[in-house]
Order: sequence, then structure tokens, then C-alpha cells
Amino acid sequence: MSIDTEPEICVSLTAGTDTTRDNEESTRPSGETRSIRQVHSDSRFPLRKPRQEPVVPVMTPTSTDKLLSGIWRQIHSEVKWGQPNLLVDPDTYIGGGMSKEAFRLVNTICLTCHGQSQSSRALEMIVQAYWVDCFEARIVAFQIEQPLLSVTEARMTVLREACAVLRLTEKELRNRLGIWRGYKEIKEAGGWASLVFAGSGIYRFCKYRIGFNEGLTTQLRHLRQSFEVAADTLHPQWRQLLGIVGQASPPRYTGHPHQWVIVDSHPAQPLKSTYRHLGVEELDYQFIDKSVIDQDVFGSRDPRLMPQINPDICSTCAERQSDNITLNRCSCFPDLFGCLRLPTAVQVVGTQNGKNNGVVARRDFERGAAIGEFIGLITNGVEGRDVMIGGSESHRYQIFQGQMGNFTRFINHSCNPNSQFQRFCWRGSERIVVVSRGVLSGSEITVDYSDHYWSCLDKVCLCGELCCRFLGKRAGSFEC
Repeated sequence: MSIDTEPEICVSLTAGTDTTRDNEESTRPSGETRSIRQVHSDSRFPLRKPRQEPVVPVMTPTSTDKLLSGIWRQIHSEVKWGQPNLLVDPDTYIGGGMSKEAFRLVNTICLTCHGQSQSSRALEMIVQAYWVDCFEARIVAFQIEQPLLSVTEARMTVLREACAVLRLTEKELRNRLGIWRGYKEIKEAGGWASLVFAGSGIYRFCKYRIGFNEGLTTQLRHLRQSFEVAADTLHPQWRQLLGIVGQASPPRYTGHPHQWVIVDSHPAQPLKSTYRHLGVEELDYQFIDKSVIDQDVFGSRDPRLMPQINPDICSTCAERQSDNITLNRCSCFPDLFGCLRLPTAVQVVGTQNGKNNGVVARRDFERGAAIGEFIGLITNGVEGRDVMIGGSESHRYQIFQGQMGNFTRFINHSCNPNSQFQRFCWRGSERIVVVSRGVLSGSEITVDYSDHYWSCLDKVCLCGELCCRFLGKRAGSFEC
């Protein structure tokens, strides 16, 4: 979908400068005019057609990039990880006409087989990586038993012991040992999660060792805690697989994936504890999947509804919209509306340049793709706090993320952003979507908070861009 700019959108700054503003009332004197801090997506982002080909040449991802991408893809998939068991009743037979019920059964069996095969493959790699540790430990023990033998002789003897049980030739086992040793190196650098959730390409990766000299271990060590946070919160049962080597354990991280803040290679910190240096002892923030209507303001009415819009037809592509996946034909944002919703591949991270928390992409988001919907409390009349303004000039509403919302609350500002806010109508209801302008995996997701927002704040922009428009500017240089 092409990226269209909506000049009317006003949106709150959520994490770029001082997050205490969403947890404390404004300290303005009662006689001073209180303004709603707003960000406007102005004409700096003009309407444009989709690019037919990249303007800037795109580098081919390295083998290491592909391996890491596969790990993140598996972690954010719907695969059910657990000990394999009998797939289906052996007497199950599907024949005759393929009715809807029969086809559903076939799909269920395919899904079950895929999940079981993924778990079985993970178990195999766990055992093989553990086998290398046992192999090396056996060599040490054998040298103690036979001190007159050299290291090479002890190694060959132990290798033959294994061949007798595994029914492999020495050459075959040496070849496999090279692959299994690669599994062990990945596990030691990135933890068990990096091995368990590695894609099928890990076999070739370890067999030919085509990426081990591309800084793989360094990147795995840096991402180790990130892998564990995502794996534990999205797949709480995955550590049960380690029981086969006696290392099963409960999840280290529990709750919502975005309740944990990644801080370099250190253990992740609870989100609520990352604002103490700003005077907030514990951030009270609830993660929700869809916006909540403030009934004290709107009652049972949803102010986002647009009566002039046909709720069954997309106003952008003119295709049918439906929450039923089989009936929906609108593909404007196929990962966000009218589809099977998978966990968004992003994480909350602690920044190193004074912006506190930010949001990092864990996969590539192509230009025009939806990253997430800006959700929170649908209300009105909030002053002195950061809000998103929606609706028309005569029928305004606000989206307030002070106490509830999703990860979009923590997206930082940049004067050279890689995403932007865009209005979209789904089923006759206005939505605000964070749309990618080309976000690469591992990069921080940013938006432009606009001149209007910064003109009302006595703060310095910390985006660090060469084109920064607000470095050193103070409130009052513009008229709010």
C-alpha cells in the first residue's frame, strides 16, 4: 500500500524526551493557558506513488543476517512448541468428497504435523549440541583412565565408542560432529533459545560454516536476552524441550512481551521500573489489543465511527472489508486488519542517548507496511497531557496512552523518521496506523512529532540527525 500523509493527524510524543508527562498532571500555573501537546504530520511527507524499484541499491543479506532473521521469524510464529506425541488416530481416514469439515480436518492435521516436526527438529538439535559437550567430557575422563594415551588417541577411541552405538562410520560421525559443534557454538553464544528457534537453514549454515566469520557469535551474545524475552513470553512452554537433557526450567520472563525492556546484553528490566530516574517509582501501564472507549465521555457511542462510510467497503481500495478472514478482500494492511494477527516483531529497548525507552524492529518492515495501530483510551477534553487527536474538525476525539495502550506509546521522535502515522478506515471506523517508510530489522522505529509539538515544549530534540530541526530550540520560538 502506498504511504499517504494525513496533514490533519495530531499525535502525542510518547517516549522521545520525558515520559513522566504521561504520569503527572501539568505543573502550569492556573492562570496560564494549558495546551494539548500535539504532533502534526505536516506536508513534509507528500502523497506519492509506490516505488517501482528501489532508489537506493539494497545489499544482499549475509548468511548471518538470514540466520538471525529465521530465529526471529520462528519466535514470532504460531508454532506450538512442546514434547511431540501421537499426531492423529491411526484409524483416521479421509476420503470421498472434500467437504468443508473434511478440509478443516486436513488443515488441522497439517498444522499439527508442522508443529510436531518443528518440535522434533528442535529436540534433535538440543540433543546433538549436548552430545558435543558429553563427547568432550568423555575424552577428558578417558585420558584420566588411560594417562599414557595422547589426546588424539583418546579422541579417536571415544569416537569409535560412539560409532559403535550410533552405527556410523568414523567419517560420517566426524562430518556430523562438525555440524553438531556448530549447534553448540550457537547455543553457547545466543543461549538455547537461539538454537531451538533457528530455522531449517541452520543445518547448511553449520555444515559449511558460511557465517561464523561474519561476527555471528558477537551478534548472538548481544541478542541473547532479546531472544529469551521473546521466547519466554510468546512460547512459555519452550523450555520444557530442554528436559530431554535435564535442563528444563520455568520461564525467566513472564507476562506481555513488551513489559520487558532490553538493555544491551544485560538481563531485561521490567518496564515499570525504568522510569524511576524521572521520578516515577513504578509506571502503571496496561497493554491492550484494541482501544477502549471512555464511557464517561462518550457513553456507548464510538466516536471513531464515520456514518458516511460504507462499513463493508474499503474507502481506499474499494474492496470488501470483513473481520472474517475468509470473506475479507481488503489487503491495504494485510498484517493488521481482516487477518490472523501474529505478535508484532518489535521489542521495547533502553536507549543510550537520553531518550529512555524506544522500540526496535525485529524484522524488516517494507515501505508501506503497517507496523502497528496506535491504540489507547478513546476520550476527549484531556489537557496538559500527550494525546492523539482524531476525527473531523467538528467531531474530535483523543487517544490517550497514559495508562493503557500498546508499544506505539514508546516510539521515539526523529527529524529523519523511518515511519509515519496514517489514517485508515476499517469497517467504518477511523484508525491511526504506524506505517513503515522502510524499516530494517534491528533499527529503532521512529516518527516525526512535527513542528507543532516541539513548539509547545521547552525541550531539546535528542534525535541526533544531521537534519535535526529542533536542536537548541525552546518553547516560544513558535506560537502554540
